[in-house]
Amino acid sequence: MANTIVRERRASRRLSALDSPGMDRARLRPGRMAHVINLCSGGALIETDWRLLPGTRVELQLGHPVPKFSVAGRILRCHVALLDRERIRYRGALAFEEQLPLGEVTTHT
Repeated sequence: MANTIVRERRASRRLSALDSPGMDRARLRPGRMAHVINLCSGGALIETDWRLLPGTRVELQLGHPVPKFSVAGRILRCHVALLDRERIRYRGALAFEEQLPLGEVTTHT
């Protein structure tokens, strides 16, 4: 079996929601709550109780109950993350229109 080198394809560093206290929850305007899985300066991976339509423009307000940051973006993709008798959870990727200052996010608690 040949050794294969896997290269990191990500353009920027990801932060787990656990790395930034209070940033694991967000509001996806027009008003639905989302759980932040991970975050980078150019986008986010989120989980919601409703389907996200790729191509839709959104505003992500990070922090709960009081938003600490707000950034506009577009939904890139969405898939079913959980399917059970009680609910469906969707996981979606967002691309931000402007870079998010990650240094401020990690120090803003």
